[in-house]
Amino acid sequence: MFIENQKLTGSFYTEGKVAERVANWAIQKRTDSVLEPSFGEGVFIEKMIFRFRALGNAAPNITAVEIQPKVADSFREQFNVKTLNTLTTDFLSLYFDSQFDAVVGNPPYVGIKNLPPAQRVNARHVIEKHIVQCPDNGSLWFPFVLHAVTAIKPNGRLAFVLPFEITYTRYAHGLWNVLSQNFSNLSICRIYEDFFPEVDVETVLLFADGKGGKTAYVNYDIYDTISDFFNNRLKSGRRIPLSDIVNGKKPFVRTLLTPKQRQLFQQLKETGTIRPIIENCKFKIGYVSADKKYFHPNADVVSRYSLHEENLFPAILNAKEVNGGTGIGIEVKAGECRSNLYVPGKITEGDRLYIQSGETMGVHRRYKCRKRNPWYVTPNVEVPDVILSVFGETPKMVVNSGKYVVSNSLLCGYLKDISAWQLLCRWYNSLTLLSLELNVHALGGGSFVIIPGEADKLEIVKNIPQDRVSSIYFKLNETVKEFGVEAAYNLGDKLVLRDIFAMSDNDINIIREAIQTLRGWRNPIKRRKYGC
Repeated sequence: MFIENQKLTGSFYTEGKVAERVANWAIQKRTDSVLEPSFGEGVFIEKMIFRFRALGNAAPNITAVEIQPKVADSFREQFNVKTLNTLTTDFLSLYFDSQFDAVVGNPPYVGIKNLPPAQRVNARHVIEKHIVQCPDNGSLWFPFVLHAVTAIKPNGRLAFVLPFEITYTRYAHGLWNVLSQNFSNLSICRIYEDFFPEVDVETVLLFADGKGGKTAYVNYDIYDTISDFFNNRLKSGRRIPLSDIVNGKKPFVRTLLTPKQRQLFQQLKETGTIRPIIENCKFKIGYVSADKKYFHPNADVVSRYSLHEENLFPAILNAKEVNGGTGIGIEVKAGECRSNLYVPGKITEGDRLYIQSGETMGVHRRYKCRKRNPWYVTPNVEVPDVILSVFGETPKMVVNSGKYVVSNSLLCGYLKDISAWQLLCRWYNSLTLLSLELNVHALGGGSFVIIPGEADKLEIVKNIPQDRVSSIYFKLNETVKEFGVEAAYNLGDKLVLRDIFAMSDNDINIIREAIQTLRGWRNPIKRRKYGC
């Protein structure tokens, strides 16, 4: 029950050693004034008190804010420090203008759209004040960081525990600009060992120093374990241009590769061995029906209403229909998938009755249907050239020979100046898998979900000689049928990377090792076990 409440409020409490190191960094003088804007169980407050005592101050100037009354009351019972100024309210409703030497904390990760109305208004006010953009599905940590910046004195410091999404999400770009215009030093610390084992969200540490200054770079420090971080045993570090962050280059992922891995991938780009897939294929999501059962009538329903054949489009509803157990390789042919999408054009008596039945069931009142005119015609129904599954680290791409329309459970690829068979021969190899790791961000639990904008950024090998396509395509197709998709990527390493582009086995292994490195960072189970 306690964990459920944490998820609702976005409040998770920081591991003690991490909090201690952060407090020691933030508090530099015994006279420093410090703000904790969402103190929770008080782990940062405890470490701050220890730090001040070590500096010879038994009555530190600490202001602690917490919106949850029960949590705040428990905290007051635990810490009987008379000089603590505790406030039970929304931090974003308060006004602190250059008042503190340091702001330290772990802001809530709850979505802004899920806040009570008053809190949502406070969050929006802070965002608008800083003239930045944040969508409704953005998280509360975003305005917390913005508001904390205004509370810091000249030459002051900020240290926050934040979700890893600050490093790649588009709406964080404005925040990075605010930080770079207000601090002379910025750092992101990333620890492989997971210090928030209760949640699926990976977290990093943001350090900002020198309030009043400016910078065009972010220091990126990587540690293996919490103990390494506490004892300042750095594994690797790099200075990242802010422009790489705001231009969506995902430098915080690419930096995890070894110099040899980065050098090889860069060499392949410079020699033109890999090319942007957008040059030949544009990805979109499939159609949104709004009511899966109604808009995909089964054979009995079609027969009962005598639905017109021209109004039934052969459709693929999900990845199961093109994945394992179906005997489908890398091509889906007519008749292999049995679903239909109902898109009435010519209205017969049977169609009229079926539309009336939908209204009786209230389908026309569904949100998506209310936006349509007429409500029963699904928009954006197209036949893609290729189909790509969106879940999993070895996605399956198939040629749409059966001319199916495809639901939004999959991605639809539309080709330009290339055959579908050529594209699939270029797709199935480890360079594609590495490009996926570098460009597609993971969701909670490390799950891989490909979206169109990220799919468009992928880089795959350049065109294969046309006289080799048929043979490679046949072998890939048979391999998928017999051994599965992952085996096809491995086969592509031999047939394409080695035999056509003359990559050595050593170079192919470098690519494969890079993939495993990035998968290891995505995998919360491995990260939680690390260091145990």
